[in-house]
Amino acid sequence: MREEAAVRPATRVTIGEAFSEYLESLKPEQRHQQETFIRNYVEHAGEGTVIATLTGSRVESYVEARVKASDPNAPDRVAALKSWFQFLKKKGYAAQNFGVHVRVKRPARRAGSAPVRIVQEPLAMTGEGIAALQRELDEINRKIPDMQREIELARSDGDLRENAPYHAAREALAFTNAKKDQLENSLKRAVTVAHQTEGSSALGSTVTVTRLDNGRQSVYKLVGAREANAAAQKISVESPVGRQLLGRKPGDEVVVTAPSGSIHFRVEAVAHD
Repeated sequence: MREEAAVRPATRVTIGEAFSEYLESLKPEQRHQQETFIRNYVEHAGEGTVIATLTGSRVESYVEARVKASDPNAPDRVAALKSWFQFLKKKGYAAQNFGVHVRVKRPARRAGSAPVRIVQEPLAMTGEGIAALQRELDEINRKIPDMQREIELARSDGDLRENAPYHAAREALAFTNAKKDQLENSLKRAVTVAHQTEGSSALGSTVTVTRLDNGRQSVYKLVGAREANAAAQKISVESPVGRQLLGRKPGDEVVVTAPSGSIHFRVEAVAHD
């Protein structure tokens, strides 16, 4: 039985099997640098996929979709993938080195035109909202080491193709890392908008209004879109009501267009935290 396993044809080796072998061949520092980038490809292609069935066009399609010039990690991602595909060719698992298809595709531009710069718009938020995002990010950073340990523990249980806890742990970590990236991006863009006019409503203001058709009074806090929470009476300044209440003073009357018709409000009070 042991001899049969040892002479298994190289052309039948799967991506998942080769991935485990490749990680074992790396030094700890190299593994730390490359594992995430290559694992993303492995999960995309499928761990059970036989390497001999790969094609250059499939690899190129993956690279075009996942390796963007705007990604600050693009050089490291490219280097890791090239090293991985070189390993597959060297071991005889792949008939060719698919690393030749791994390159960053630059946005096309006309001769003489300026390079394309991707600039993300600032994300207007209250100081309270920014602090909440930071707390959420801190909590995620505390969880990730435990999730990584769960993956290593599940990995040690045997065949990855039939290891449900391993795949569940990997999926959970991928979701958490995506959430972490989203939070970090939001915090980089977050800006607190200062009050521009004394007494008028602005981002972060608490506005008391009266609905003129029925006399019902409501209290809203004006926040950025990332912080909106209807249950807590926090409304985005990008919403129909929020847009109309921004920059108002007590005594101002506003009209909000809703599917049911126009709603008239009077601003009773404006408070700044």
